[in-house]
Amino acid sequence: MRKDLKMSEENKTTDVMSEEDSKKLKQIKVGYSLAQFGGGIEKAFYSTYSSYFYTNVYMMPTVYAGLLTIISSIVGWVGNPVFGAIVDKVKFKNARYWPWFIIGSVIYNLSWIGIYLLPALGVKGSGAAIIALILACIAQVGAPLMTVPMNASFPLLSSDPKDRQFFGQAQKVGRDGAKTIFGYIFPAVIAAWTLSMAGGEAAAYAYCVLIAGIPPIITYIYYALVIKDSYVERKALASTGASTKKGSISLITMFKTVFTNRPLLSMYLWMSLHKIYYFLYVTCASYMFRYVFGDFGKMKFFMTLFNLTAVIGVMFGPAWRAVFKETKRCFVSAFIVHLLFTAAIAVTFTHVSLTVFLVLFGCSSLFMGLLENYMLPMFAASADYGAWKAGKRMDGISMSIYSLTVKTGTLFAATIRTAVLAKAGLDAVVATGEVTADFVAKASTLFTWWPLGLGLVALLVLIFGFNLNDERIAYINKEIAEGRTAAESDKKF
Repeated sequence: MRKDLKMSEENKTTDVMSEEDSKKLKQIKVGYSLAQFGGGIEKAFYSTYSSYFYTNVYMMPTVYAGLLTIISSIVGWVGNPVFGAIVDKVKFKNARYWPWFIIGSVIYNLSWIGIYLLPALGVKGSGAAIIALILACIAQVGAPLMTVPMNASFPLLSSDPKDRQFFGQAQKVGRDGAKTIFGYIFPAVIAAWTLSMAGGEAAAYAYCVLIAGIPPIITYIYYALVIKDSYVERKALASTGASTKKGSISLITMFKTVFTNRPLLSMYLWMSLHKIYYFLYVTCASYMFRYVFGDFGKMKFFMTLFNLTAVIGVMFGPAWRAVFKETKRCFVSAFIVHLLFTAAIAVTFTHVSLTVFLVLFGCSSLFMGLLENYMLPMFAASADYGAWKAGKRMDGISMSIYSLTVKTGTLFAATIRTAVLAKAGLDAVVATGEVTADFVAKASTLFTWWPLGLGLVALLVLIFGFNLNDERIAYINKEIAEGRTAAESDKKF
């Protein structure tokens, strides 16, 4: 027998959309893609050059520069789940998400702009380092204000698997499309402007940060205005009990539900491991091309290849699905191929030319991009699972776990990078310009054995941890649509 407990009417989902909402969905698809493109511009700059900027422009010691990134990442790591809970509990007047897009994007991007402007404005020494730390922490506060509502609203954009795959692809194509274009532009103009401008490197980075920081603010504001008064906001308001406390859920229950959500925890661990070596690639590229490859100018080819192949890879999603059919099977098989190329890089790195390395890395990155077809949809499925378990949607805290993986990846990548580069003797290399064979050997592990080891652990987590497949996800969504919870269900996952 079923229990009397039923999900409240506002938490039932439906695939039937009015004509007006169908038109709004088309606008949301455009706005979402533009927001991702704007975010890709800043991602091609802020995290890519920050570590190098701290050590080679601020002239911070390697350990201090690493600690700056680690401390600011811890602030973001703590802030994501906390703000996820806030998103689930707090609303604006007739709004849940869109005001945060504006507030978060302004705080986040202006903080990074300040960090890159300081040296060009003549702020130097320990004072500059302290201000940079404060701004970096403020940026990490602004980031979840922007990304958590974006991810929390994802399951409400559409429950149609095809739409969800579109948004997953739009995120990758928009974000990495911008990173492809600007990943080529930024290294080229930095190299050129460093030689031609009176302020040297500091001035070059100052101008670049304005190019990187202003478009994301504009595109996020546009997306916020598209979401305003849409069916997304109506669903979100309904899920909180807009006018009463009826249906509210305690913080204890929220966190208990998250920590008993096996699919969500598995995806968190998998993606955290994946993001650690992703950020090792991104944040160590400046050092690798300056000191290991000995040609900073060629970094533009690496960044372009890194992002362009990922964009191409995500477009192969439908074809890959036609072969492997089921979502988890598609995910696992694509990740295995990606790791095979990662292993080839690890084994051959010190014995092949830069061209061969770039070819192997491009192949690895292509399958890394293919994974994007499944990441957000699988997180959304985990959020659906949590709603089914709890009897109420908690997309804020559930989808904040997606954002948390980025902070976790940044935190541990910064820790690994700092330890490896400090042990390799980066401070001496920066001071003298003399690159030793020992430095090259130790620094090279950041592009070889570290990614491979982390990837293999992530593969095991994905295979044995994530226990949802398409059949189970469809069953869960049917149960939710009919107002039933896991406690009432005949099936247990």
